[in-house]
Amino acid sequence: MTLVQRQLSSNLVKLALVALAYWSAGSLTLQWMKLGAEASPLWLPAGIALTALLIYGEGIWLGIFLGDTFLMLTLGTGWGVILSSAIGSTLSGIIGLKLLRWSEFSPRLSRIQDVTGLIFLAGMVSSLVNATVDTLTQFIIGALSWHNFSQKWWLLWLGDCSGILVITPFLLRLIFDNRGLLRQQSRERMIEVAICGGLLLGLSWLVFVHHGKPTLVLEGGLTNAQYLEYLPFPIVVWAAIRFQTWGAVLGSLLVSILAIVGTLRGIGPFVIQTLNLTQATFLLQFFIIIINGTALLLSATVIEKQRTEKQLRVTLERDRLLAEVSLRIRESLDLKQIFQTTVAEIRQLIHADRVFIASLKDQGIIEVVAESVNGFYPSLLEGSPRDDLFTDIQSLFNDYQPFIASDLTELELPIVVEKYIKYYQVKAALVVPLHLDGKPLGLLVAHQCCGIRYWQKSEVKLLEQLATQMIIAIQQAQLYQQVQQLNSNLEKQVEERTHQLQEKIQEVQELYEMKAVFLQAVSHDLRTSIMGMLMLLNNLQNRPGDNLTLSRSILERMINSSDRQLTLINALSENHFSEERHLVIHCQPLSLKDFISQLIEDWQPLLLQNQATLSSIITDNLPPIYADSEQLDQVFEHLLTNAFKHNPPGINLTIEATVNQGMVCCRLRDNGIGMERQQCEQLFKLYLRSLHDRRRTGIGLGSYQCRQIIEAHGGTIGVNSTPGQGCEVWFTLPIAKSQPSAVS
Repeated sequence: MTLVQRQLSSNLVKLALVALAYWSAGSLTLQWMKLGAEASPLWLPAGIALTALLIYGEGIWLGIFLGDTFLMLTLGTGWGVILSSAIGSTLSGIIGLKLLRWSEFSPRLSRIQDVTGLIFLAGMVSSLVNATVDTLTQFIIGALSWHNFSQKWWLLWLGDCSGILVITPFLLRLIFDNRGLLRQQSRERMIEVAICGGLLLGLSWLVFVHHGKPTLVLEGGLTNAQYLEYLPFPIVVWAAIRFQTWGAVLGSLLVSILAIVGTLRGIGPFVIQTLNLTQATFLLQFFIIIINGTALLLSATVIEKQRTEKQLRVTLERDRLLAEVSLRIRESLDLKQIFQTTVAEIRQLIHADRVFIASLKDQGIIEVVAESVNGFYPSLLEGSPRDDLFTDIQSLFNDYQPFIASDLTELELPIVVEKYIKYYQVKAALVVPLHLDGKPLGLLVAHQCCGIRYWQKSEVKLLEQLATQMIIAIQQAQLYQQVQQLNSNLEKQVEERTHQLQEKIQEVQELYEMKAVFLQAVSHDLRTSIMGMLMLLNNLQNRPGDNLTLSRSILERMINSSDRQLTLINALSENHFSEERHLVIHCQPLSLKDFISQLIEDWQPLLLQNQATLSSIITDNLPPIYADSEQLDQVFEHLLTNAFKHNPPGINLTIEATVNQGMVCCRLRDNGIGMERQQCEQLFKLYLRSLHDRRRTGIGLGSYQCRQIIEAHGGTIGVNSTPGQGCEVWFTLPIAKSQPSAVS
């Protein structure tokens, strides 16, 4: 079956149901009231016709027409009366529908505007059409005399009006709020319902049925009092105020039924106060219209009052939420916490199924940064929207106005968006864009998933105000990040400048220390040499005679002292020069074993003088080294001199050479007093030898020269020592290969 066929079948079923309901209600009314073709005090089909039109629309008019036609046929009236009744009933219902739509009528009857529209526009104005068409047609065809014209017209008009005010609200409540009737109530509420219903039923039966017999009038019954029919009225008011629309509808319906029953039985206050049944029917119709209209107006007033109070509470909650969000923004810069708390409170305040904040990242990627969702629906945080979704909803970001959709199924959306809202079960949406300086930042979105929703202006305004606060939070966070970045850069610059300043200060301190050591060493060394020479010269001067004989030993001591001074001065000059230019050495293959043997032989006088021994542990298969013999001789001379100078007589020295990692490693060991760890670390640094040992004097250039010579050969030099356990100085030299004759 095609879609058109299914729709046609559905429409035919609706027409048949409406026609059947109209005919059944009319037949029931006429049989119950036993009026035949006479006008009824409460015409049920009028209420059914208006309800059907409100639910199904104008297209259902044919069902009303057919239902009224069949009803009139069963009564055996002529075709003129049949057509006039069917046309009048149909036109009356359609005009009532048009008037209600014009007044923006809501079937929930929760506003005074809805109730007044139902009473005056649908109940009074539209009913005029049916009464006028029906009575005028009957008068034209001769079925109604002019004497009874006005009476017939009033009965028809008031009957239709009563039927609309009694039946239409009852049916609308059954359709739109049937759960409200069966909703579980508290025990106190149920007791109140029982008391109210019992009082209303008892008073209505007492007024309209039991004490309404004519025989009781002479006996002084309750119906002697005029207007006693309004005795149940306070109970109806109670029901309307306490139970709103359902209380008003059921209470007035119960009173109307009992009043009709009593009047049709020829008893009750309306019969007693009038001369005939027609006048009693008029009073009954006025009573039904008054009590139903009053009850509905009271219930709508109470509902509007409650709605106003609720809106006031919502406004207060909205102001509180705005104040709290503003306070959180001022007190915290944690955007994630601010966003998450805000969406949770928004969802609770506006009773939405999902509220979230989406951020627009680079390259058009949408990221949900915070969400509050009803547990019955999927979360956006658990999935990632497709990248091409931004292309389809880009207008939401670029548009500065909110996007409001009460029913998304009525909109023509791209396929990607349709799949998106279908998966996340979105029925209605309210989207507020977030912009900063014309640049889109994201969206603040509220979803309704349980059904369509008509978003209120206050809700739209709330989200707009909160969107402004979100923009302020984002802007504040961006400014804070910029400040942090500037602070970080500033701290980095300060740290760099501080480090540079500390380095300069350390250099200056080292220069001062080096200057102090230099002056101390120079003054000591030069003073020692000069004082020794002066002592010799003074001894010579104190000898008698003009001609003095100078022994060879004294001459040698004078020469050694002068050489010492010259060596010191040359060392200072050479080291200053070497700071400006690299040391140049002349290397050639050299047998280290032969070199050490010759060295031991040359140093025998000094060894004997210091009561020391010097031995060599060098194998015959040691490969030749590639070195400058003169520079290497200076290295050994300085190392041996230091060993004799800083150790007591009688030390034993050993020279050992081995091959290690392609280099020849030489070690000079002694069994002297050793050195501290700090002395070992500073031994080969320029001018710093005496900085850590004030008992030792000298500039310390010799050790520094040794390091320069070894490094010029491509090797390294170091020292290992433990106080009291001797000292070991080691250095490495390259193995002889095909090398150039000079190395820089």
